[in-house]
Order: sequence, then structure tokens, then C-alpha cells
Amino acid sequence: MPTFNARALPILDLSLLQDGKIDQALVDTAEQSLREVGFFVVKNHGVSDELIKNTFAISREFYDQEESIKGQVAMTSSYPYGWEKAEILSQSLTGEGVTPDPKETYNIKVAEPRWPDTPADFKPIVKEYTEAMWRLTKKILHVFAVVLRQPVDFFEDKFPDTQENMTVFRLLNYPHVEPGPDRIRASQHTDYGVLTILGQDNVGGLQVKLPGQEWENVSTPPGCLLVNIGDMMQRWSNDSWRSTLHRVVSLSGASKTNNRRQSMAFFVNPGKNVMIECIGDYKKEGEEAKYPAIRAEEYILGKHYSTIPSIMKK
Repeated sequence: MPTFNARALPILDLSLLQDGKIDQALVDTAEQSLREVGFFVVKNHGVSDELIKNTFAISREFYDQEESIKGQVAMTSSYPYGWEKAEILSQSLTGEGVTPDPKETYNIKVAEPRWPDTPADFKPIVKEYTEAMWRLTKKILHVFAVVLRQPVDFFEDKFPDTQENMTVFRLLNYPHVEPGPDRIRASQHTDYGVLTILGQDNVGGLQVKLPGQEWENVSTPPGCLLVNIGDMMQRWSNDSWRSTLHRVVSLSGASKTNNRRQSMAFFVNPGKNVMIECIGDYKKEGEEAKYPAIRAEEYILGKHYSTIPSIMKK
């Protein structure tokens, strides 16, 4: 495997998608990145800079409110969405970690949202952003289907336009912390679902780690969005594609007065009753399935609930 260089992530140019046709160069780039890294950058993605800017701004406005206001739609043991600041992401991977990651999140189930009362513009701006994310998601899934040797519409029935769809939009706020070498802001984990589309500011701190290698910083070029696949896509590909370990740290050279960080993650998840099992056409000849089939809801919520032990106890 070639040495991973986070500064040179593969770039998928989505302008190569024309009239439903997918350029072979785009397919080849996607397959290489999915097999080797599990992360790539998309450009010409169709989401306007203004919409991204507005969504970051409304997120910051939301997080600048008092906790009593943010917590009006709170994550609970019976409602795994809303606002929280108790998550320990490493629990989903190793079962380790007792101190919550120093961040807060607001989580919206896209097919069944609950909206905060304030800020007033939160709902229309975020709704517009999630709709743009869905249009982008469909483009990416079309590319994935072709890479998997499947019809371009292979994933259509796995992401129903109903409340069964488990896709989540997460707004993240990392308050200022004192800079220090590898000071953790989001503990190491892999994403649970199919793919994640990430918008992040320029504060930095996102890092990825491939087996046998060191942690590498990952930034997003201007005008681009970052995409990575999650555990479900790795299972569908029978481990041919990589759900890559990542974390967020406070970089040692960060501002000592304000290194507040913001990001926005669109977690693309299938319908809750979709079975996740390897796609036969993509297996090597004679290769057995590496995982038993599992319902999407069982896998995602099992992982998620493991990260919020203090909430689950209530």
C-alpha cells in the first residue's frame, strides 16, 4: 500500500457526471481512494459557498445560546438526536474512555426532524442545506454503484424517502481549549454508516490513521467538501473499501486565545430495515462474506448508544 499523504487526498470532480453518464476516470479515482484511504475530496459538488457560509453562521449562533436553550431539544435514552455534550466516540470502537469529548453536537434526523425554537432562521437554512446534501449524496452513490459493478440506481431503494431513513445531519461545536500536543477534541473512531460529507472551518485538527502509519492532518481545499465512507460501506464491499480511523485534536500551533472549531457532518444512513451484507458481485472469486448480515438500525444505534453511557443511564 502506498504511503498515505493527507495533503494530497484524491479529488473527485463531479462535473464529470454529465446527463447521468459517469466518466471512467472518475470511477477509477473513486475506487482507488476507497480501497486505499477511505477519504476523498469532491469539487464542483453543486452546493453554493453562500449556503455553506450561512449554515456555519446559523450553527455558531445556535451554539452561542445558553445551555438551557440549546437543551430544549435534548438527546435522551429514548431520543438519540438533538443536543448533547456527553459523547465519548472512542467507546464505539474500543470501549475505552470515561471523559466526554470536549465538544457539543446538535443532531437532526433528516427524515423526521425536531427543530429548536431559536435562532429563528435555523430551520429554513438547515433544511436548505440538508436538501443540497441529499442531491450531492445521490451523485456520490451513483459513482459508488458503478465502482461496485452494479446498476447506477443500485442504492435507490436502500435510502427510502420515508421516516425509516436514518440519515442524520450533525452540527458540531468545539469550544476553545488550551493548545497542546495531540489534545483530544473528538476521540478516535470510525463512522458507522454508509458515507459522511463533511464541511469544516480552517481551524484544523482532523486527523486520520491508516494501519501501521502515524496520524495525518486532513484539511479541505477551498470550494471543496470532504467525504469518507463508514463501516456499512466497508461491510457492503466485504472489506475491499476502508472505513478509516479518525479523530480531532487541538494542534500544537493553534491560537492560545481562540481555537474554537466548527464542522458539519451529513451522515448518510440507509433505511432502518435495510440488511447490510456483502455485495456478491464485488467479492473476489471464492471469497466468503466477512460479516454476518445485520439490520441497519441495529448496527447504527448499537454503536451510537455505546458512546453516550451517561445519557443511557438516565
